[in-house]
Amino acid sequence: MARSPKPALQPAATPASTAPSDAAARDRRESRLRAALRHGLPLVGVVVVVVLVAAIAYFVYSANRKGAVTLSNDLITAIDRRVGAQMRSYLTPPQQFLTLADAAGAGRNAIEAAPEMERFARYAIASIPSVSAFSYADAQGNYVFVVRNEKGGFDTKLIDRREGRRVTWQRRDGANKTIAIEEDPGDTFDPRTRPWYQGAESTRKMFWTDTYLFYTLRKPGLTVALPRFDSDGKLQTVIAVDIELATLCAYLEQLHIGTRGRAMIVDPAGRIVAYPSADWVPASDPEAKSPRLDEVGDPVLTRAYDLLRVEGYGRKVLDLGHERIIVSSEPVRRLTSRDWIVLIVVPETDFVGFVADSGVTALVMSIAVVLIVAGLTGLLAWRNVLAERRAAAATTRQHALETRTQTFIDLAHDAVAADAEEAGLARATESAATACAAKRVAIWRLSRDGRTLTCEDCFDTAVNDHTTGLALHRDEMPHLFEALGQGKAIDTEEAGQDKRTSELFASYLRPLEISNVYVAPIVMAGRLLGMLSIEDPQRGDRATGLATFCDALSILLALRFTSAASPTAGAAQATVVAAAAAAVAAQDKAEPAEAQSSFAQRQTRLERTLLAHNAPMESLIESAIDRAAVGVIKLPNWTTVAQRPSDSGQRTAMDAIVQELRRTIETSGVCYAALLDDEIVLAAFLRDRRSVEGNAMCLATAMLELRDRLIELEDRWSTSLDFRLAIDIGTVMASTVGTDPPSRNLWGGSIGIAKVLAGTTARRTIAASETAYDLLSTQFLFRPRGSYFLPETGNMRTFVMVGRI
Repeated sequence: MARSPKPALQPAATPASTAPSDAAARDRRESRLRAALRHGLPLVGVVVVVVLVAAIAYFVYSANRKGAVTLSNDLITAIDRRVGAQMRSYLTPPQQFLTLADAAGAGRNAIEAAPEMERFARYAIASIPSVSAFSYADAQGNYVFVVRNEKGGFDTKLIDRREGRRVTWQRRDGANKTIAIEEDPGDTFDPRTRPWYQGAESTRKMFWTDTYLFYTLRKPGLTVALPRFDSDGKLQTVIAVDIELATLCAYLEQLHIGTRGRAMIVDPAGRIVAYPSADWVPASDPEAKSPRLDEVGDPVLTRAYDLLRVEGYGRKVLDLGHERIIVSSEPVRRLTSRDWIVLIVVPETDFVGFVADSGVTALVMSIAVVLIVAGLTGLLAWRNVLAERRAAAATTRQHALETRTQTFIDLAHDAVAADAEEAGLARATESAATACAAKRVAIWRLSRDGRTLTCEDCFDTAVNDHTTGLALHRDEMPHLFEALGQGKAIDTEEAGQDKRTSELFASYLRPLEISNVYVAPIVMAGRLLGMLSIEDPQRGDRATGLATFCDALSILLALRFTSAASPTAGAAQATVVAAAAAAVAAQDKAEPAEAQSSFAQRQTRLERTLLAHNAPMESLIESAIDRAAVGVIKLPNWTTVAQRPSDSGQRTAMDAIVQELRRTIETSGVCYAALLDDEIVLAAFLRDRRSVEGNAMCLATAMLELRDRLIELEDRWSTSLDFRLAIDIGTVMASTVGTDPPSRNLWGGSIGIAKVLAGTTARRTIAASETAYDLLSTQFLFRPRGSYFLPETGNMRTFVMVGRI
């Protein structure tokens, strides 16, 4: 007997045992650090380049913008000075003209001074371009008016009030020759009512009017007037000149301030004195005043007007929507008696727009550089990732190969074990599930007549449990049996769309929510012995060698099946004796006892499930019906029965089916029937348990009749109705619906089980549960179908009811 290590030696072994684990942990940390550096350093490099490029672009943009703003300020200041100088050159000569004319008139009345004033005005107007007309008025209303005409000469208007009122026009051509003398009796002009006269009289000094529409010329302009008083302070005369603003407006219009900039002259009240346009004062209204900035209809000028009223003069930047507007307002003083303002409005982008354009160009170039760097960095990182993926894939494939190799070693050991037949298959399915990372693995054996595949063992990794007994029949899955007969494996990730596995998917894989399957035939000497199904295996690198592994495993299983099918003579004789003894025992065993056992097992499982949901069975006694016979008919999909049948008066084929089934149900003896969507639920039950077998026979007979009626409809209409039926015996819940008279609604328990069976059985067949089989097997013919697992039943055998015995 081997001797165990001494206790005194165990502490000394502790450091040696912990050293490898510390080294492994250190290696893992270093590996993670290296991976982080490989992936992180290129990313850090890209970030650094982006930050540097962004910083350089921002610095260049800021410097260029600052310089452009400085230049724009200087330019606006220069324009202010130019407009001020132009105004002085435009308005100073008219003031000098007034001073000389006042000296020449010497306070005489207009009629007496008319000849001299007319000659003086004609020569002065011809030499001063800004003056368009001359006015000389006295306190009695006499008036001399000299104005340019279209022929290059002058028109003189004389209003004489000494003897009534007489208005005379004398017109001269460019050679100063009189071409016409006209009288205008309809003229009602009185100079004493004009703003220039009244303003000069009230201020008693040189007076500048607002911009207005000239009475005679119908053009915008302004008038400067100079009054003269005698020694007693009595007004003698008012001399005025009209300054037409068209020339000044044309000058403002031809100023190039950026691309969209404008310069104008306004008074302190915001009324326009001169505007860079020819139609800013309506020519049809002689009383029209110069508009304010907010009356022009320009939102920029409206905001500038509000800014001037609130903040006063100066240079501001106005944010208007997504655009910045430079507003410069500088007063022109010591020029007139009014504090006029030179207002310049220009979008900031007109001066600094090139900075943004060059910044965008530099940014695009910088982005191109960054993209190139990022592309090169990404390529380097991608190559690192590919290398790591290849290494990981190689590790995964190596692990899969090692796992499958170990699987073959385990199977080889099981082949010589005492329990090689049963435990070996269980070990094989478990090992194959692990090796293929599959959800389920099943081994199927073909019957001697070649018409049925029976599950020898199925391992489900989700519940870590084995099931057996499920049967697949050739008449239900002809395409699968045909494909297996060819000896070729079936590998598909869409079993429902593959013709070879579509029937297997409909009745077996779809309820398990599996569509990915690999099926390998088990063949020996060209003869099909069964199949190996790998359900939902992991794909990708883990699937490397899957086909080779399954082929090798199917060969081992073929050898196992072959050896199991060739027993010795003694073994065969023992098998026959055992089978005979089992048959005798089965005949001697009472049928009600079998049913009692299956009912008891299900009841125990149901009580445990209800307790798990805090619903003890005792609390449901009043609502529960025990051992009710339940049938479910799953009708065709509505799109296949929506057409009108040719041999029936019903509106749709569904109406005809329901009507036919209704007549059969009414004569069957069942006590409950309900239609919901594409399912009909039938039930036969009494509170007396002694009638359970009779209720079951009544329901089974009705289900056979209903199946035959549906088959007759298929033959009559030459179509496939794709119907399915199922029977179960067990507990159901009953609720009373408050109608008049009250009706009963059945739900839960066996109804849910029958629906699952009907949804998974083959078309045109009647699936039966284990409890139904135990009660009806002496009167009806059944064939095994396999096992299913449900929470309320556990592993449950299922059958297909063929007909009556």
